[in-house]
Amino acid sequence: MIKFDPLRKKTYTSYWNHFSKKPKKFQSIFLFFKKFKKRIRQLFPYHLKIRVEKNEGKPYEMFSSFQTDITLLSYRNSLLSKTVITFLKKSKLKFLKASIPKFVDEYCKVFSKTPILDLNSGFGFNEGLFLFCIIKVVRPTLVIESGIMKGFTTYLIDAATDKSCTISCYDISFENIEYRSKKAKYFQNDIIKTPPNLINHKVLAFWDDHTSQLDRLEFSIQNNIKYNIFDDDLSFLNFHSDGWPPIPSITMLYELKNKLLKQEKIKWISRGRKGELWINKFSNNDAIKNISTHTKFTSLFPYTGYKSHSECSFVKLN
Repeated sequence: MIKFDPLRKKTYTSYWNHFSKKPKKFQSIFLFFKKFKKRIRQLFPYHLKIRVEKNEGKPYEMFSSFQTDITLLSYRNSLLSKTVITFLKKSKLKFLKASIPKFVDEYCKVFSKTPILDLNSGFGFNEGLFLFCIIKVVRPTLVIESGIMKGFTTYLIDAATDKSCTISCYDISFENIEYRSKKAKYFQNDIIKTPPNLINHKVLAFWDDHTSQLDRLEFSIQNNIKYNIFDDDLSFLNFHSDGWPPIPSITMLYELKNKLLKQEKIKWISRGRKGELWINKFSNNDAIKNISTHTKFTSLFPYTGYKSHSECSFVKLN
């Protein structure tokens, strides 16, 4: 069962827990501003947005360091096209090979016009390229996006789809959103509470909500959602890098299938907080037998000079 932590604005399941519950630094200040904002909204018909955050002032690296030589950019895009083609073949998706270079060029133009300049906490250029091309190839009539953050991926989904496509955006908080799509319907709750109508739709689901990917996989199986993209598809070796990992991830389920781990409990520390997960609660789950292909996004750093923010994968169901 999925639960919601209103203080941290996180969803979580019974597979794991951060058992170190020290109050956040300056937590009382945040709570004061939350109450103050609520009171102001009750008194005045205006939207007041107050945010306390660390002032880093650093835009996404793409906007401060990039290639300008036309010949090199053309060569880079040809390499990106070859990489995307290899990825799509491995993912067992049908596509016209000649269309991929066009999609890559279109994506570069779309990316250059993004209304969101600070991409350091989500998808960047590399991950966005795969998302854009997958949507172009699949051509869904409904895209589910669970986890919106600032709206950068919504912007890409909007650009990659035609007018007949609907976008259903789910998040438990929209306080960080900067871009809203006219194609999208927004739901400020978990998708379990208000699932979209999937009848007569070709659906692609993008899961970027830091909620158990096993739970999301089971949702897709139950609702016949064939095409899925999972962000933060981390392994047992690197999941500690995520402050709120989607345990178990798809990769973890495959690692258990291959019997890489035998213990029932794993402990770790992430950003100063202790965590514990219980493998025995999902080790016998066989949901991945419904997966036809599980393909990780390829690293594009050699061609773009930009590091990927996390591991992301495309999952196609039987």
